[in-house]
Amino acid sequence: MSKLDLFKAQKTVLFGERSKLSIDLEVLTSNPQSIPEHTKFQEELDTLIGKLAEVNDKIEIVDFLIQQEEKNV
Repeated sequence: MSKLDLFKAQKTVLFGERSKLSIDLEVLTSNPQSIPEHTKFQEELDTLIGKLAEVNDKIEIVDFLIQQEEKNV
């Protein structure tokens, strides 16, 4: 497996993680009272936004690595 393949696989994993976090965010903001463990709504919201930001940053870096690797091929 080449570096390019590894980077592309990582990007797929990150897209899945971003989708999962987006769904969690949608559930939280659609009806926060329906989920008992979300009694600290603002903290949970901040946590999810932070995780989304981190995943998006990682996707950006992986995109850069893919571009660099494609230039070397």
